[in-house]
Amino acid sequence: MSENAPPVLEVRLRSKRVQRELDGLQRVDHDRIVKKLSGLSSEPRPAGCEKLEGHIYRVRVGDIRVIYLIDEANKRVDVGGIRRRSESTYKRVEELFR
Repeated sequence: MSENAPPVLEVRLRSKRVQRELDGLQRVDHDRIVKKLSGLSSEPRPAGCEKLEGHIYRVRVGDIRVIYLIDEANKRVDVGGIRRRSESTYKRVEELFR
């Protein structure tokens, strides 16, 4: 690895609920989300990401939002939610990471 390369972070789904959210997507959306998740390991703050609060971010993939927490101390990205955009998408987002 070169000196300028960013550290590689482990991307993990925080709960079985998040795994079900991912598994419940249509095939084309599932593949796009998996590709975006793998990209978060090397670039946890890609272009277009939005900071929600603290170390919690979201990234858009079409009409689906991936909500995740960057834990730089443990070199990890914890995915707390994968959901379609709605009025309740961002309500109590901090509770996803407790």
